[in-house]
Amino acid sequence: MKKLIWIIFLLASYSSIGQDNLTGLWLGKITQEEGGFAPDYTFEIYITQKGNKIKGRSYVYVDEIYASFDISGEVNNEIYLELKDSEILDNKVNDGMEWCLKKYQLVFKVKKGILSLEGFWQGKTSFSTCIPGKVLLKKQVPRA
Repeated sequence: MKKLIWIIFLLASYSSIGQDNLTGLWLGKITQEEGGFAPDYTFEIYITQKGNKIKGRSYVYVDEIYASFDISGEVNNEIYLELKDSEILDNKVNDGMEWCLKKYQLVFKVKKGILSLEGFWQGKTSFSTCIPGKVLLKKQVPRA
């Protein structure tokens, strides 16, 4: 019986992404392949979902450098999320650096009741293509 209840819960979780399940805070990391400034960056996104449309803000930081971005995108097939950085809102970089405007391809997953977004990113600066990487995020549970 417990197994049947768990299967029903998982199916309900997967099918509810189209019902505003992405709205909220997602925390994790964004990685960059060899040759980038750092292999791992802390990554936060605040998402509001209306239907299949997504809007929000992202924050990326490592050491003393950081950036915040407006982000937008959409959910496809109830589990696939495409996002992009619309503009840089605030940032701090070292001399000669520029933050990438990124595009993300993420898959919504449920593992042991934990909601996650996992996938890949690639991007560009005003002068070059960025070294791409991966995204790993977990949805945060609101606290009172």
